[in-house]
Amino acid sequence: MTVSVAFVIPVRHPGSVRDWTVLQGYLRQTLASVAAQTLGNWECVVVANADAPLPDMPPNCRIVRVDLPLPDMPDRQTQLEAYYDAVRRDKGLRIHAGLAGIADQTHVMVVDFDDFVHRRLVEHVEAHRDAAGWNISRGYVWSGGSWCFAQSGFHYMCGTSHIVRRDLLGSFTTPEGGPDIAAVKRRLGSHIFIHEDLAAQGNPLQDLPFAGAVYRVGNPQSTSGSGQLAAMMTPPRDLLVHPRRFVRNMLKYRRVSPDMRRDFTLPDSPW
Repeated sequence: MTVSVAFVIPVRHPGSVRDWTVLQGYLRQTLASVAAQTLGNWECVVVANADAPLPDMPPNCRIVRVDLPLPDMPDRQTQLEAYYDAVRRDKGLRIHAGLAGIADQTHVMVVDFDDFVHRRLVEHVEAHRDAAGWNISRGYVWSGGSWCFAQSGFHYMCGTSHIVRRDLLGSFTTPEGGPDIAAVKRRLGSHIFIHEDLAAQGNPLQDLPFAGAVYRVGNPQSTSGSGQLAAMMTPPRDLLVHPRRFVRNMLKYRRVSPDMRRDFTLPDSPW
């Protein structure tokens, strides 16, 4: 069977994670979400360091082992840009390793190890195999409770937010044969630039016609530094400083329904 979508999950260096047991629990839930696809012509590539313990892989999932060093992470509070540059380099190189062997006509979706994807993603891609890809412009933000936040412009916020045909991503190889680090950081290590770059090349991404992913916040193992749901999406200071925005955002909260739990395979327990 021809693979329609390859999900690539980069897993952080074990030395940068405070509690590896928690990370494995999150990853197990993310893998369950990927494996719930309504069509079976997909694969999932988990990229991790050689000595990193991983949970059992569901069918269609395989592991790519890398020997990347522990990244030198500048202080986030005082050197934010340098911090994100280090994150993009490490994440980009992991994704680059995961792309090896994926066919040009296969669509690639990078999935952060703690997020969730809609079970009909592969079904949608299979129906539009010639498309350049999609922005997941609508999704949900969730911290594990009974409420979530309906987020527009989702692809600007979350890394689990683009589906792109492999041939349009590029080769990422220098004339000398090594990885093009600048391209790896921009195209793979970040989700901010890809839709603009492809549009400039004449291959604009479409907006996925349904909410395609759930961004889990409040994960202490995340490089994004995201907090709990209410503190992140409707901070109390906004009520005084930006009252209209606060009210608009309050109206975006949604109950996590049984249908939503089914569509994204959301767990009942934290991990």
